[in-house]
Amino acid sequence: MEKQDLKKAILCTLAYFDLNTYPLTAIEIGQWLYGLPSPDLVDLLALLEEMKRQNQLQEKYGYFYLPGREATVEKRRCGLVISELKLKKARRAAKFVRGVPFLKAIFVCNTVSSGTALVDSDIDFFIIAKSGRLWLVRFFTNIILRLFGLRTYGDRQRDKICLSFFVDDSNLNLEKLKAAEIDIHFAYWAVQMMPIYDPDNYWKKFLSANYWLKKYIPNLSNNLFFLNLINSGKILIIWKKFWEIIWSGAYGDLLEKQARDWQILKMKLSVQEKSKIPNNSVVINNGVIKLHENDTRLDCAQVWQTRVQAIINSL
Repeated sequence: MEKQDLKKAILCTLAYFDLNTYPLTAIEIGQWLYGLPSPDLVDLLALLEEMKRQNQLQEKYGYFYLPGREATVEKRRCGLVISELKLKKARRAAKFVRGVPFLKAIFVCNTVSSGTALVDSDIDFFIIAKSGRLWLVRFFTNIILRLFGLRTYGDRQRDKICLSFFVDDSNLNLEKLKAAEIDIHFAYWAVQMMPIYDPDNYWKKFLSANYWLKKYIPNLSNNLFFLNLINSGKILIIWKKFWEIIWSGAYGDLLEKQARDWQILKMKLSVQEKSKIPNNSVVINNGVIKLHENDTRLDCAQVWQTRVQAIINSL
């Protein structure tokens, strides 16, 4: 591997994370390195030191960042504390909805999972449901969280749960939802999600299904694991299994259709209109519910590519 290519990959990686004011440790650079396999840690550290001497990047408290971006270090340290506090609230909320029939897994995504949450940020859930029961899962999850005052509503955003992304277990591959050919933000967004309820190891299934991510992040490993996962108790397992049996046939299909029709009817007109635009910001079908009205992926890709070009020209 050419040293120049590796330097370029490191700077491209830092350029993306700089969009979220998020400097990286050496280990994180190796883990998230864009487009190239990472060297061993000793060689990577030696290269990072060389790049520091050449003022291609800077380092403080073990965090590496682009020149002149020292302020991002303190922002990251604050963001990590805020995100960890919000993770505790996410786990509490997940305990209320883990018993929903046909709900397979809950991942935390967006700012909380990436460690960039602000004090006023909400908490985004990515939920996996059984195929054919997606809308029932969303219906009951939404009702329960509203009942306990944990759901985002109107101006109530801070520490509330945002239910903006559901997929069923036959739609784990998200490649078809990319907003651009090189959707850099979507790739890192996907791999930075954090399972908090995952009794059947859907995280590993998710990464395996999204094999296209290896093109962006070759060092991604299916062996990633997480602590503090919420467990399913025996009584809860029996409860879920009972209703899943009752609602497994034609009657369940009828309930699914009714849940889908009712929820689409209740959605804002702006959401329904955006679902007709082929940019994958809003997706509404029987296998995917993605309600990101303010999708910034295209803007992110354009800004990142501009920075990457500037980096390439400077080397």
